[in-house]
Amino acid sequence: MQRCARTIACIVLLGLLSIVAFGSLSVIAPPPIAMRTQGHALDQGGSPLPIGTPIRTFVDGVNYTGGRFPGDTMTIRDGTGSFALLTAGNSKTNANVSDTPTVQEGANLGDTILYAAGDFTVATPVFQETSTWAPETIVTQDLHLGSAPSTPQILKIEGIVTQPAQGGDQFVFLCNPTGSTVSLADYYLERDALGTYHGGSISLAGVLGASSKVRTNLTSPSWLSVGGDALKLVYKNPGGAAAPAGGRDVVVDRVEFNATSGGTLTWEPGNTIMGDAPAPGPGRILQRDAACTDTNDPADFSLATEPGVPAKGPPPAVAIVVPSPGQTIEAATSVTFSWTVSDDLFVSSYLHVWANVTIGNETIPLLTDQAGATSVVWATRDVADSNVVLRVDVEDPFGAHGSASQTFALTRQSPIALIAAVLIAVVLLVFLIFGLRRARKHEEQPPSPPPAPPTPPTALAGVAPPLGGPVSVAGKKVCPQCHTAVDIADVSCFFCGYRFSEQK
Repeated sequence: MQRCARTIACIVLLGLLSIVAFGSLSVIAPPPIAMRTQGHALDQGGSPLPIGTPIRTFVDGVNYTGGRFPGDTMTIRDGTGSFALLTAGNSKTNANVSDTPTVQEGANLGDTILYAAGDFTVATPVFQETSTWAPETIVTQDLHLGSAPSTPQILKIEGIVTQPAQGGDQFVFLCNPTGSTVSLADYYLERDALGTYHGGSISLAGVLGASSKVRTNLTSPSWLSVGGDALKLVYKNPGGAAAPAGGRDVVVDRVEFNATSGGTLTWEPGNTIMGDAPAPGPGRILQRDAACTDTNDPADFSLATEPGVPAKGPPPAVAIVVPSPGQTIEAATSVTFSWTVSDDLFVSSYLHVWANVTIGNETIPLLTDQAGATSVVWATRDVADSNVVLRVDVEDPFGAHGSASQTFALTRQSPIALIAAVLIAVVLLVFLIFGLRRARKHEEQPPSPPPAPPTPPTALAGVAPPLGGPVSVAGKKVCPQCHTAVDIADVSCFFCGYRFSEQK
């Protein structure tokens, strides 16, 4: 009984482990099974192409051809023109989401497959037929070369400048390694964007002579990402009878570049199984050799000095604005130091800047290799020192170096001055409060009534002066003429002017 129980427990445990294992593995799907194309490769008249002719498949200018089955030689293998090859797919999860989003490894479901009799390193005929990519599919398809007049000439992207030394729009150089003149109006430049093969394009114009090159300006200083991008040269297919690629436009050259540190070409479909050339820095060009050689290898490119820019120039100039010479700055506060920088070869935004402050034997870093910086905020130390030094160092991308220093003083605020400032503040506060209280009291007090008019003098009640003479009452006497009460000592009435001496 115990043995049976143990057996059941083991089976249950194994089942749980299987669920966990297979459940977790099901999240990441295996690479998709490639699409197989087989048939005969023929010229435009229907004759087989020579044995050994390479057959390649392309998506967005990238060769995704492979051969994993016996007999998949990726070239014509007999006199009938027969071939068989595989086109790899992009690795996806079960939800059809790329499980390698930083690099596209093959065609996506529904992508158009272009067939060519070569790899576009040299003049390459393109077949008329195309296919739609799908995993685990076997396509039996005879291929016929497109008409010669509508087959693209093999122009190349010869050089890329993403950060011109003097600023302005980015530019590229195109080269024509062929022996005939080519119309640039039949081509355009294109870039990818996240999730799409068509992220923007620039039309071309003019002609490009045999074995020559031409500069073409892009439309902005940031049309290509300076940290890494992919640039394509695309043939504008005129279409018509027997047109190659079914009349679709054909990518004849593609360059992927990425910065060695902090590169930004880490997305699909820009970053592919093609190798990355190094990204050019300020005043640099990513270029092919003088012969415009193409082997579909990043080693075809190297970095060089931008055309027209000297390999070395005078050192950058730097002038400190704040602090001024001998300026006194209060300790334990915040101050913004500022300066100007310039260079004969480069715009100031490309200059690398370092800044530090020295107090005694201590050097305090404020900036470390900041491009184009012209100011920095410093929280000053709580010390008093009359010999503090600000130093600013500037270096251009070619290594030329310049520097400037400024001496200033840090001072603590005097206690007496601080006390005086506090007392002044207190007095001002008291006056302010007093004024506010008076104003409030004045607003609350009701208005005073207007003054009453003066009361005219009246005769004393109950006094009847005798006829013909004044009557005095309590030190008063009455004027016999107007009956106004006046003082006994008055010799005349102040009201009517009557003289009391007239009574005699």
